Amino acid sequence: MTIFANSAAALSCLPWGPADAYLQAAKSDSVYNIIAGELRFDESLLPQSHADNPNDTPPLTRIPAQLSGKMLDGKYFSGRVKVPAVLEVECLGPWCGGMASGTDQVFFAEQRGQELVIRAGACGGFVFADTSEVRRQVLDCHRGKACEPAMPR
Repeated sequence: MTIFANSAAALSCLPWGPADAYLQAAKSDSVYNIIAGELRFDESLLPQSHADNPNDTPPLTRIPAQLSGKMLDGKYFSGRVKVPAVLEVECLGPWCGGMASGTDQVFFAEQRGQELVIRAGACGGFVFADTSEVRRQVLDCHRGKACEPAMPR
């Protein structure tokens, strides 16, 4: 991976959607929990690009958080959860992932031992707005129906 020293160089991200996240999580060696709900955290801890040197931003910032909502349990989002989590925010040079605290989202939360990790990458990640379309895509994938990635592989 190349990180450009010139901040005028644009970050180019491939299309990515809930089906892509589902398929990647399904083929991963990691365990993922899919939760529709909200993540609460201190937004002041989100990484900021440094104006004098935008490439000086830390590549990964870990922020303690609280995740609550309904977990995909069987065929529906039905299992209520309220658990501690960690938000991992990736930065590639001056470009950082991020999100707003307390908004309705669908999370693909990676289980790492006792820790539940939500990743916010510079090009998106494993978090999507909690819309009926996003839920439909996730449920279709989970139920073995059409699971179409945003960009065919």
